[in-house]
Amino acid sequence: MPTAPPASTPLPVATPTLAPVAPPTPVVTATSVARVVLPTPVPTAEPPLASISAEAHVDATPVPELDGALDGLLPDGSPAYGLVLEDLGSGARAAVNDGEPFPSASLYKLGVAWLALREVDAGKLNLDDPLPIEDDDTVEPEPRGGFKSGDSPTVREALEAMLSVSSNAAAHAFLRMLGRTSVNQEMERIGLTQTRVSDDGETEAVTSAGDIAHLLRLISTSPELSVAGKEVLARGMANIAPPDALRDSLPDSVGILDKTGNLPDSSNVAALLETSRGTVIVVVVDTGVTPGEARAVIAEMGQIALHTLLE
Repeated sequence: MPTAPPASTPLPVATPTLAPVAPPTPVVTATSVARVVLPTPVPTAEPPLASISAEAHVDATPVPELDGALDGLLPDGSPAYGLVLEDLGSGARAAVNDGEPFPSASLYKLGVAWLALREVDAGKLNLDDPLPIEDDDTVEPEPRGGFKSGDSPTVREALEAMLSVSSNAAAHAFLRMLGRTSVNQEMERIGLTQTRVSDDGETEAVTSAGDIAHLLRLISTSPELSVAGKEVLARGMANIAPPDALRDSLPDSVGILDKTGNLPDSSNVAALLETSRGTVIVVVVDTGVTPGEARAVIAEMGQIALHTLLE
């Protein structure tokens, strides 16, 4: 969806900024298999922050053409993955199955966070308001660092837990408060045509790689979200709990903001990667694959982004 030029005030948590994107270039397809062996995850200090704000990252080096960048990553015509690799500044883009719906796993929480923060910006919510966790909000297993019934985190705390440790209780509390229909209407309004949460909570949420890439562009550049709202998103996305194939495989020089989502047969990621050369969107959604297979593809996507656009 078209956006007006964003404001130029940078986030307090990050240095130089991200820029509005140009229209995407034609999609490329993948043709064969690439195998990557991930290193054993090692606990690290707080990961580097990538920037989310409004100024263009300008580099004199031309952006490489991305045609063929994903060739060899997947079996020819594989329907198991949806991929997007995009340079945020120029709009240069490569994608595979990016318009196809996939189980979103926890990536739907980015859309919930977007709507909640839009409500904060509109004065309908306050980041310091309590968000009581009710029994019905605890229908899914809760990760360590999440909430139990009877807890009453602030909206800010619930948002950060939903994004970082992927709190299911916080997500269900927001869905109850905001309304599932309202979340779906907002996703449609901002141009996410394949992203939906179920009206009754009985079926899984769905999305597409193209939708998630579009949402990451909006999070990075849209004036519809305040600097304070972007700061909340940045803090949550900078502290993702393991396993995280991008953090496990990319050097510390790469700033990473990401959201992961895991189901028994899918391991998804939505990420903004940043170095002094620029900022790159990486999205992987999948279904019917093992966690090891999916994380290998995610790690290889990170390496392609690093060597093609960020070094």
